[in-house]
Amino acid sequence: MARMNARMMRGKMALEVAAEIYSRHMFSLGNVVTVSIKPSSKEEQFPPITLGINGDVMGGMQAPVEVAKQHVDVGFVNPSAIVTMAYRGKGFYKQKLPLRALASFPSWDRIAFAVSKEFKLKSLFEIGKIKLPLNISTRSSGIGNTTRYTIDKIFSLYGLSFASIRRWGGKIEECPRPTSDQRIESIKTGKVNAVVDEGLHGWLPVALDHGFEVLSLEPKILRQLERLGFQRAVLPQEKYPKLGGDIQTIDFSGWPLITHRWLPNELAYAICEAIDARQDVLPVDDDHPLDMRKLCRSLDASPLGIPLHPGAKQYYEEKGYL
Repeated sequence: MARMNARMMRGKMALEVAAEIYSRHMFSLGNVVTVSIKPSSKEEQFPPITLGINGDVMGGMQAPVEVAKQHVDVGFVNPSAIVTMAYRGKGFYKQKLPLRALASFPSWDRIAFAVSKEFKLKSLFEIGKIKLPLNISTRSSGIGNTTRYTIDKIFSLYGLSFASIRRWGGKIEECPRPTSDQRIESIKTGKVNAVVDEGLHGWLPVALDHGFEVLSLEPKILRQLERLGFQRAVLPQEKYPKLGGDIQTIDFSGWPLITHRWLPNELAYAICEAIDARQDVLPVDDDHPLDMRKLCRSLDASPLGIPLHPGAKQYYEEKGYL
């Protein structure tokens, strides 16, 4: 079966969960889903809940802010590191946000800086030192997406920017998705000689087959990123044999399902219960069936950098998952 893109996958997850909780009425479907509750008895009354899915706001850096302000009650964010950053009030976020996790869905990934071997680069620092006019394929700008924010932040720590690369005579090809056909064609034809992105399964094997190599990030850069909420991680040669060795970079894993600290405990509990009931039909981002035990603890594919909501924690403990 063809792999769903991230937008489709998170939308389906949200709809499945909402359908299981309420099973009757969904009044609005788009970038957010508003679900109104039809209680079956006076004892089962919940407030309406709004789920954030995709779009320029809920699909980007602004999503944790929207949840923290209770503009939406539940949102998916990728990667987990961005939620950690928001919870700590670091980087993009100017104050600590009152966020809690309901689950973290597995989605293993890394950020990779791939360049043509012809340059014989050992570090990203060399790009600025020699003012190398790279032709780079990267993620689209201008919509506040988490990938582009992360790449821009890393570049800034190296004294680089896409604007400076353009000034040196380079070109920037922006793609809406890591698996863009445009990117794959540009790699194969030599139109680009560098790729900076996540979503590695869709483009990195092709790049490695066409004479690219991946640069490691220096320890001092990794330490600065860790202070923001990112986690250092290895891009293993075991997974991509043509790497030539393990690469030091940052993690870009996890799709945490987050809420604000004011969400009623019984509603957080009900959301986790709904995920459990629908686990057989929820889409996954790897080749393994959904495992409830993996949703409530920090793992390589699903880091959990913020506390679980008390209602969610109660559910996982009661069921023996935690």
